[in-house]
Amino acid sequence: MLKRKLALRTAELSEADPKKAPMSEETTSALFAQPPWQQFYNIEVSLNESLETFATPPTISCTYNPVEYASSLHCAYLRRFLDGPKRVMFIGMNPGPTGMAQTGIPFGNVRTVSELMEISGEVGRPPVIHPKRPVVGLQCKTEERSGVRLWELFLRLAGGRLDTFSRQCFVHNFCPLAFFDAAGKNITPTELKGPYKQKIRDVCLDALEKQLQIVRPQVVVAVGDYVYQTLKRSEYCKAVSLLRLAHPSPRSVNNTNWPEKAQEFLEQHGLIQFMRNEV
Repeated sequence: MLKRKLALRTAELSEADPKKAPMSEETTSALFAQPPWQQFYNIEVSLNESLETFATPPTISCTYNPVEYASSLHCAYLRRFLDGPKRVMFIGMNPGPTGMAQTGIPFGNVRTVSELMEISGEVGRPPVIHPKRPVVGLQCKTEERSGVRLWELFLRLAGGRLDTFSRQCFVHNFCPLAFFDAAGKNITPTELKGPYKQKIRDVCLDALEKQLQIVRPQVVVAVGDYVYQTLKRSEYCKAVSLLRLAHPSPRSVNNTNWPEKAQEFLEQHGLIQFMRNEV
């Protein structure tokens, strides 16, 4: 009924002003389209369905998908920070055990999520939990050091407000899965082996191609070499600026001064003006 009224009102306006073409059915339908964050999330849901069909190799004891069991916080993050296209999109690798695996938010250290983003909610549990990798959500007391480094730098460069940062920038993770071996060791997508590694890469890249069409960034910043090398295969990224930012993980060699190096990188490529919403 509302669509019909809108179409009728459009026709009336067109008759009053012959210079204006009537609104097409396609345009009218677009006014009722889902918001960008919902479109983005729908692609994640489809990706998760595909990932569930993959047989896990013997070297992987269990996988966690926080986009599913922490969907409340994850969707709150999308609703708040993905309200439309962004100039710059930062893409990390996959959930860290004490970050996104607890909160459902990329690089989502608990303190960052609860205090800086002011996001709260219930977090469920993965179907299979490794005894050395409990999921306690926002009750987790161990800091995700990569997340602390990344978000605190972005917050500082944005003048102390993540809302300012999010006006033109968005942070996402390439793969929604965290992988653990029998001993509870965190296995990154880089460390996966054989056909499983390639299947994970390909299906996540296919989903990302669709998500990039929603966010429409002019600059894509791959956080770490795995994502950078993978995004070289992206058709979307071939048409925009693709950059590589060193991963903030303390596990990386010679990475003790990552914040200083990262700020220099962002300055060199003229990205801080977007983080400050000055353009």
